Amino acid sequence: MMRKLTTKEKALKVNLDASEYGSFAEIGGGQEVAANFFKAGGASGTVAKTMSAYDMEFSNAIYGKCKRYVSKERLN
Repeated sequence: MMRKLTTKEKALKVNLDASEYGSFAEIGGGQEVAANFFKAGGASGTVAKTMSAYDMEFSNAIYGKCKRYVSKERLN
């Protein structure tokens, strides 16, 4: 049976894949997700930008006003 990869190993695998590149934008847990890519190493080839919208007014400016801050509506 194959052993499960750790979070750090999974992030490093993505970081070393030249076809992966982009941004992390989050409301909630995404900041911690992005942090794992930086901690794993090689993130300069993967992460173009990270952004955190914890402040309600900042979140509204980025995503628009919503009834709920964590919702499918905000993902679209």
